[in-house]
Formats: sequence, structure tokens, C-alpha cells
Amino acid sequence: KQWYQRRVRGKHHVAACKSRGERPTVLFPQYWMRVVPPTPGQPKKTVKFECSFQMSKPEIKEYLEGIYNVKVESINTQVVDGEMFKFMTELGVKSHVNPHSKIAFVVLRDMEFKYPDHKESVKG
Repeated sequence: KQWYQRRVRGKHHVAACKSRGERPTVLFPQYWMRVVPPTPGQPKKTVKFECSFQMSKPEIKEYLEGIYNVKVESINTQVVDGEMFKFMTELGVKSHVNPHSKIAFVVLRDMEFKYPDHKESVKG
């Protein structure tokens, strides 16, 4: 696994490191994943994630099984191009492209995933 370091300014951590003569650092993983709303007609056992480009299929499986303790049956990945926007300015037409993203379709073994309903939580 790859990690990168970042300095921390927390009082307790800094004080403990100074007493030992160390530099205060915290390790953060380079990988990240987030749940994306499902596409129409998506099976109940399939979960759609957006993840970092560096993650391969075995790393996605290890991430989900290690952190969330779910059994993964299969994984399919897809790279989605970013949307392109054009808009008028005083100098003419300008364009902007959103960054590309990597989508992972994960099929869970022996369980169904229920996406949270954001409309109910907003009304709440």
C-alpha cells in the first residue's frame, strides 16, 4: 500500500513527538472511494463506486473487504470522460472540461445493497 505524509498541528500529538524527538506526521492513504447513485435497471447486488485512478481491481477488492468487511464476487471498472461545457464571454466562446473519473461496479456476494434515500433525510 502507498501512503503519503502530512504534518499535523494537534497539541497532544505534537507534544508527544517533541518529547520523543520525532517529527509530528500522520499517514493518509492515497486511495479513496465514494458511492455513486445507481443507474436505472442496475441489479440489487451491484454497487456503483467512484474511485481514484490508481486503484486496480485487486486493490478495490482488498479495500472493500478490509475496511467494510463485505464479500466481493466480481468487479468491473470503467473510465468516464468528463463533461465539456461551452459558454460565451466578452472575448468569445470559452470551453471547460470537468476531470475524468473511474467508476467501479462491484457485485456483492450473499447480500443486497440498499442505496440511501436522500429525499427522506432532507424532509426529516
